[in-house]
Amino acid sequence: MYRSILEAIALTMKDKVDAMCEELGTSLGEVVISGGGATSPLFMHIFADTFGIPASAQSGRVARASVPAICRRGRNRRVPDFQSAVAGMERPPAVVRPPNAANAEAYRRMNAAVYRGIREATDPVLERSFPLFH
Repeated sequence: MYRSILEAIALTMKDKVDAMCEELGTSLGEVVISGGGATSPLFMHIFADTFGIPASAQSGRVARASVPAICRRGRNRRVPDFQSAVAGMERPPAVVRPPNAANAEAYRRMNAAVYRGIREATDPVLERSFPLFH
């Protein structure tokens, strides 16, 4: 059950990131995981395999806490410019997990054949059930 939740998170992120990359005309070479998920070897492997690219863990403090610190450093003029503030706070990724080719292909097929169609099947049921519970 736990693994299926992690896989659903990774597959949902993969679809959203793919849509953004397509719109921007770019691609990713690595996915960086931050927060609690970055401490889970299983979660990291699932992300690497789902995305089909290396996954690394954000080292140090959680990324969302770093942004205000970077801005404070720049605003307080402790550094000459914003780029210097970023460079002073950045840390290299802690771990890089290369994808397993066989798993990556299995996730690709599962996503295309099943996962992307789940909402089409479940949304009508959820819409009918909403008035019963609210």
